[in-house]
Amino acid sequence: MAAFDHVRDLYDVGLKPRLLRSLLKEQVPDETRPFRNPSELSSIFAIVKTHELLSESVPDSADQKDVSGWRSAVDAWVDRILMLTGSDMPDKCWVGVCLLGLTIAECSCERFLASYSDWFHVLLQHI
Repeated sequence: MAAFDHVRDLYDVGLKPRLLRSLLKEQVPDETRPFRNPSELSSIFAIVKTHELLSESVPDSADQKDVSGWRSAVDAWVDRILMLTGSDMPDKCWVGVCLLGLTIAECSCERFLASYSDWFHVLLQHI
């Protein structure tokens, strides 16, 4: 399979940004796309956890282009989760809060420290 010659295994850093962006595009709701089926949430959780898509843990030998692509994909994920959590639509807010919990559990310490203030303020709006 020539298309996958550049991918070492399922945990390859080069695969993670593409997988995370695909997940955002196809399964995670956005401003215009409603959340159709709550059972999709378990699929999103499983994919993120299985492939450690939010960990941003890279080996020293990783290509910097892949690393920056992954960080960019995680940035896009965090932005989408913040948008969902801050939504006035109950279904999107619920999905956002659920995915925020997953993000907090799965993200790197650096990402958590950089983002927790934003996360707290978005959640505080709903209390």
